[in-house]
Amino acid sequence: MVTAAAVAVLRRVVGERDLVVGIRSGGQESRLAITVADGDWRSLLAAVAQARADAAPGAGGYEILLDLDAGTTEAAAGAVGLVIAVGLVISVRGGEIRLRHRDDLFDAEHARRLGGYLLRALRSVLTEPDAGHQDLTLPAEDETRHQVHGLAGPARPVGAAMFPELFARRVRAHPEAPAVSHGGRSWTYRELDERSDRVAGALLAAGLVAEDVVGVVTERTLGWAAATLGVLKAGGVYLPIRPRFPADRIRTQLEVAAVRFVLSEAGSHDSLDVALAALGEPCPRLLIEDLPAAAAPAESVAPGQLAYIYFTSGSTGLPKGAMCEHATLVNHLLAKVDDLDLDAGTAVAQTASQCFDISLWQLVAPLLVGGRVRIVDTETQLDVPAFLDELAAHDIGVAQLVPSYFEVLVTELERRPRDLGALRAVSVTGEALKLDLVRRWFARHPGIALVNAYGATEVGDDTMHEVLTGEPDRPFVTVGRSLRNVRTYIVDADLRLVPLGSPGEIAFAGVCVGRGYINDEERTRQAFAPDPHVPGERLYRTGDFGRWLPEGRIEFLGRRDQQVKIRGFRIEIGEIEGRLLELPGVRGCAVVVDGDGEARKLVGFYAGPPELAEADVRAHLAAALPDYMVPGACHRMDALPLTENGKVDRKVLAELAATLGHAAAGYAAPSTPEENALATAWAEVLNVPVERISREDRFFQLGGTSLAAVRLVVRLDRRLSLRDLARDPALGELALRLRAENRANGTPSLLHRLSPDGVRGVNLVCFPYAGGNAVNFRGLAAELADHGVAVFGVELPGHDLARSGEAFADVGAVAAAVRAEIAADLTGPVAVWGHCAGAAHALELARLLEADGAAAAAVFVGAAPLDGPEPLRAEVAEVVAMANQEITAALREDSSYVELDELKSERTDLVGAAYRHDVVSTNAYLLGALADPAAHRLAGELHVVNAADDPRHPSASAGRWPELAARVDARVLPQGGHYFVRTVPDAVAARVLSALETVAAAR
Repeated sequence: MVTAAAVAVLRRVVGERDLVVGIRSGGQESRLAITVADGDWRSLLAAVAQARADAAPGAGGYEILLDLDAGTTEAAAGAVGLVIAVGLVISVRGGEIRLRHRDDLFDAEHARRLGGYLLRALRSVLTEPDAGHQDLTLPAEDETRHQVHGLAGPARPVGAAMFPELFARRVRAHPEAPAVSHGGRSWTYRELDERSDRVAGALLAAGLVAEDVVGVVTERTLGWAAATLGVLKAGGVYLPIRPRFPADRIRTQLEVAAVRFVLSEAGSHDSLDVALAALGEPCPRLLIEDLPAAAAPAESVAPGQLAYIYFTSGSTGLPKGAMCEHATLVNHLLAKVDDLDLDAGTAVAQTASQCFDISLWQLVAPLLVGGRVRIVDTETQLDVPAFLDELAAHDIGVAQLVPSYFEVLVTELERRPRDLGALRAVSVTGEALKLDLVRRWFARHPGIALVNAYGATEVGDDTMHEVLTGEPDRPFVTVGRSLRNVRTYIVDADLRLVPLGSPGEIAFAGVCVGRGYINDEERTRQAFAPDPHVPGERLYRTGDFGRWLPEGRIEFLGRRDQQVKIRGFRIEIGEIEGRLLELPGVRGCAVVVDGDGEARKLVGFYAGPPELAEADVRAHLAAALPDYMVPGACHRMDALPLTENGKVDRKVLAELAATLGHAAAGYAAPSTPEENALATAWAEVLNVPVERISREDRFFQLGGTSLAAVRLVVRLDRRLSLRDLARDPALGELALRLRAENRANGTPSLLHRLSPDGVRGVNLVCFPYAGGNAVNFRGLAAELADHGVAVFGVELPGHDLARSGEAFADVGAVAAAVRAEIAADLTGPVAVWGHCAGAAHALELARLLEADGAAAAAVFVGAAPLDGPEPLRAEVAEVVAMANQEITAALREDSSYVELDELKSERTDLVGAAYRHDVVSTNAYLLGALADPAAHRLAGELHVVNAADDPRHPSASAGRWPELAARVDARVLPQGGHYFVRTVPDAVAARVLSALETVAAAR
């Protein structure tokens, strides 16, 4: 009963039906896998009973641990959105639930809420066994009240005066102040008022009545500004249409919106003429430049009157016309005034297409406060230096850009730094803003704020702002807090509020909510609904997913159609795209899904320079992401296809993904028996059709990962090893190795070349972290290949999963064996890198090379602060007390070991044993070195490299390494975590090259 209540709650809290739960009961642990389907409590109780009967005994491999014993326990578990670890004790005695939790996982308030959810679930299962468990309301009244009202934006009166009246006040206050400019022309407030009065007067004279739709078919000019204001003044409904649209699209929008009048300018007629001729009913057209002078309209517009329509793309192919009222418009404009500090001295760049909803606030918000607008042509924006010149020449204070263009602008400023004049805020909207882009911006312009704006056309544009004056504290950029008079909800499929911190769909309510889609009741019904939390009001469902953070901001989790599962893992495509954008020269990117069911694969597209090869792109991703998040192929394009609003057209890319295939090389059919056998094995392991595999293809270029390599080795009955795969030879080359009968009988070497054969110069020998292998340095090898540094990874004895019977070796034996291989096989200078536990191997090898009179060119130790004997002894004691499976379970929590999740138990056992051996043997060596530093001291310099965000060793200190080297150079990378040699290989490569250059210069 407790388990049924717990999994029902956990399904709602983590947002997943499929759960893997560790159960501790009667002193025994088991791994319970269950799908929590909708149904009554009786059905769930039966499902839990069956799942417990089928549960695999033993600890580890679970995501959540439920301890049902009455005592306490010290166990840990991983996470899928919620972590319950180090003793969740659930005892049901006298109606009491007790929870014990780790403070670093969730705070006391979170634990209190979780306990309340469990208590409500238990009461329901006891008193309402026939009720649907999915219908249970989890949040208590206080939490519901907080979500509905406490997390809402500030409540402020909108007032009865709408934009036309507010603008008129500004005209009276400073009629001769500049209002809007374009090219070499400029209008004052008085001139803009008079020109817009002409438009309003002409429309009213032609018979326009309130809420008649007026199509404004012009380019972004001063005439467009006058037309926009004139339609709003007259009480009409503003509908912008680009004159360059195809005639059929213009006709469709005119018909769907039931347009009564069209405003256009000379030169905007070709497609419009065809569209008007195709209409069933005549639609009068007025030329803006020919309109006579007219008095201001006598009637004012009401807050509830329809103000504008913007068409957005629809999944059915038919565009949707989103309608918003004047009160929505004014509320949004005032929010922009507040958060962007707009005033009479502010100039705003009007950059967006007139068919993109953000264009409206860019044009009219400054006019509420006496500011001015500069209309920037698209041609100018496409020339980034010219755009920057425009900002400076017109003293622009605020500009709004989409992230893809903002990234291009940042890249230009990094290459050619310049002063940005009066610019004090850049608003970014339309797509997710990546942390790396924020960091790059503030590195160059720390005094210019970034405003991450989020919302939807259907709710009057932006409804949340995150105002940044520096790099955020979190490792991502939130979409901020709710704006004035906006209520933001995170809901489930039935519009129920999800528990705080749980993932769900983002919905908006309040004055921001538009009327729906014009003349489209069905799609309006799908997206708009009565607000179940505030009777009498409506809400809009965005289709976006997010979760509340403790401080009242929202973490954006992506679109519904961007949350995919690959190999059972839930993947946020935006995270992969963020990594792609880190690559130099990448101007834009997108990742889509190709295939169905188990054959689903990720396919990446990027706009970048021709010299950025797919292999390099995938190596970068593999160094930073779990293998299941690395696309099976990454295709370079000169430019990504875009929708009319400048967003990436993912539908087109999905179609391309299905036809381009997954291989980058030309096709040459496998011919020998060995080649055919390998092609078949690759197809099975990589989920790639065998007919796509060429004898010239390379395993890792086709989507292979370290886990996939392990699967291949096992699939081939260990006739190949990980050592054979790590250099990523072509299938034909690998087939020749497979043919060799004596491979298994030879003594395997420890040094494994990761760089192409043509790389000559310095040889960098790299020792992996505990439990790691040579493949961990492939990303670094790729970064250094063009700089004359050949990287060799050390495959430690006993660590190859294809050689389960191989014995481990201590630090001295490994270093001696590597020294012998260096003497026999390598020519040229040698440098050494040791990561974490590998630092001990690196120190001993460097000492042996010095003794041979062939001192290393440079010695590096990464992620290995040497803080004294006690931490070393404590780490040894910790791993010695853990079973192999416990070690592996702990490693699963670390992104560097995600590939362990799908290994069979006998191989995870080997990883745990290897990890323990590495920690014990390397720490024993370092303890000996600290006890007798003179015997281990290097005569040369030691380079100590750490990462500022390393959760294991956050210290920037060199610790006691100075006792073991004549000189120590300690450096700190700004990011990368503990395994930074994999996550930021470019930064590691830069550090290596810098040190080698210094050494070369000294010689």
